[in-house]
Order: sequence, then C-alpha cells, then structure tokens
Amino acid sequence: MFTVIGTCTVDLFVSNLAAMPRSEGDEFTVGSLVFHDEPLRTSLGGNGANSAYALARLGAEVELVGGLGEDHLGDWMAEQLVDTGVKMGSVKKYAGQGTATTLILSDRQQSRLAFHHEGANRAIDGSSIETALVRGSETLLLTSYSIMPGLRPQGAVELFREAGQSNTRTAVDIGPAIGEPALLEELRPLLAYTDYFICNEHELAVCTGGAELASGMAAVLEGGAGCVVIKRGAEGAVVLERDGTAASSTGGPTFVPGFSVEVQTTVGAGDSFNAGFLLAVHEGSSVEQAARFANAVAATVVSTPDRPMDALSLQAVKRLTELS
Repeated sequence: MFTVIGTCTVDLFVSNLAAMPRSEGDEFTVGSLVFHDEPLRTSLGGNGANSAYALARLGAEVELVGGLGEDHLGDWMAEQLVDTGVKMGSVKKYAGQGTATTLILSDRQQSRLAFHHEGANRAIDGSSIETALVRGSETLLLTSYSIMPGLRPQGAVELFREAGQSNTRTAVDIGPAIGEPALLEELRPLLAYTDYFICNEHELAVCTGGAELASGMAAVLEGGAGCVVIKRGAEGAVVLERDGTAASSTGGPTFVPGFSVEVQTTVGAGDSFNAGFLLAVHEGSSVEQAARFANAVAATVVSTPDRPMDALSLQAVKRLTELS
C-alpha cells in the first residue's frame, strides 16, 4: 500500500478574462469589474490529494494523510477522492478551519494571478500520522514539504526514521520553492532516511544554493539520499542514483526524454509524475524505466483539456508509450 502525506486544496479557476482587474476603491467600476466568458471551474488540488488521486487512477491502493475544513468544499473534495478509491481514514476535518483554496485568475494572454488560503493544511504535524500506518505501508510519499510547517523538519525525520525501521520505501518532494523553501542544510537529517528525493530544477537550485544540475544532484546524494529525481516538464526527467557510497557508475545524471504532446494544462503534472514514478519503482522498474513511465503519466494529464486527472489510467499511459 502507498501512503501519501501532503496538502489538500480546492483549485478555483476563473479563465479567459478580458483583462486583469485593478483596484479602484470599494465600488464596481469599469476597471474593477471584469467579465469572463468561461464559468468558474473547481478542481481537485494540493500536492498530496493530486498524488493520491493519480495513484488510485493508476490502480494502486493508497491512503491519504491531510487536513480539510468542516465546510462544503472539504465535503466535495473528500467525495472526489473517495469515489476514485483513495482511502481517507487519515484525513482529518478541523473545526473552525476552512479547506485550503487557490483561486487562479487568467486572462486571454494567459497572464495569471493566484490567491492562496492555507486553511487546514497548516494543522498537519507528526501527531496527525499513525505509526501503524507508516509501518504498514510499502511506500511513503511526503509532498508539499516546504508548505507544511508542522512537519519541518523533525516531524518528517521521525516519520522517515520509523519508515526505515519498517523497510518502507520513502520519497519526499520538497516543492514548491515558495515562502521558506527547503534548503539542503535543513534537509540533511531527513536525507539519511530518504530513498527518493524529488523536485524540479528550480527547486533543486534553491535548495542547493544555486548549484548547477549535476553538482546539485550530487550534493543531495552526498547528503544521504538514495536517488535524486528531477522533473523537467516537456523535457522529461533526470535521475541519479547512489551506488554504495558513490554516485552511479555512469559518472553523471541520466536524462530521460519526455513525450511530445499538445499541452492543454500543467495542473497536476508534477504530482502525477510522482505517482507514476513510485508505482513503477514499486513494480520493479529501474529508475530510468520508472522515469519514462512517469513522463508518460504526466504527458497524459497535460494533454487532456477537461478534468485531466480523470484521463489517467494504465491503458491511457500504455497507449501513449506505444505511440512514441
């Protein structure tokens, strides 16, 4: 079984604005009231919820650990996750707190503004996760590390230490690099118990003080991680494993190309990549094979215009890999 720890967020999209609004006092004016052709859309969001949802869509048994508010958005989100097969026994609803939301405004030129409310995500800490759940999991994925202050750093270290004692595979995605991003010095105690360290190039550079790709990945391995996986969007992924106490015998990272698709959205791409990668590793794939499968999973999501996460299935991913 997979256990995913991370944020649960409802994404609200207001798209195709004629122009971005501007403040002109407390009255509706020509500039402050902006019409848009497309209706408001709601979507499952948050790194934890997205990753768990993607794993369930791919056929995995998965339990989510997270927080929701006692409100209609939390009820709606829980229903979406349960309907796709995610186990929700470790998702708590917190009285007096709202479900986290991100409101995203975009105009016809694809300029964006975003407004985020952290809500119940801030309530998650080490006490939110049952030891028995960690011990009973085959793979533990911690996402949203930088924006879950209740787990930084000691709560995460204790969880991963417990997982190591139970032979549970561990993975951490340190993104996003906002607020107080995760830096290498803070992460060192966690890396000793981390099998797979996952992020994108920007997050790696921030974490390692601006190091270029290869040296940044090597620094994470030297810190103790077993494997570094870097997500590169349309360009695919880069992986680097430890071999004993040193980097892999190739002498440097392995670049795994992505799939050429027409991008309709980028929402959920990184989280679905994580799901695909860890599922493939769980099933015995090498890290390079797992990265290729993960690239196909992410490509399936980004090439689907409406409810992209619902397009995920093993059959859809297989079709894409066979066509490429």
